[in-house]
Amino acid sequence: MPRKKQQDPYVCPTCGTRVEKPEKTWQLISPIPDAQGRITITVMGSFSCPNGHKWKAVVSKIRAGGSGVEVEGKKGVKKIASEEGENERDRGEVIELDLSDLDKEDFEDEED
Repeated sequence: MPRKKQQDPYVCPTCGTRVEKPEKTWQLISPIPDAQGRITITVMGSFSCPNGHKWKAVVSKIRAGGSGVEVEGKKGVKKIASEEGENERDRGEVIELDLSDLDKEDFEDEED
């Protein structure tokens, strides 16, 4: 049976007591980028409440790469260093070719 997604990682899932900060934090880095080419860094935390319950939860997620950095935490999603003109620069130079010109050059090479 799948677990329900807890809204606030700072609230004990057993008794509902709010904890100020995690006892320990660590980072998990995804080895495969998403569709936009961003790497996801998940910050996990180990919590314990005054009543003796312990749990682990996601503190925040950071998506870096592609078109900027996106931080998803308890205050919501925040985009940092996103440049709108960057997509035009990454697009590259467009070269247009007329196929009829290529056919004429091929015939001229065969006649020589």
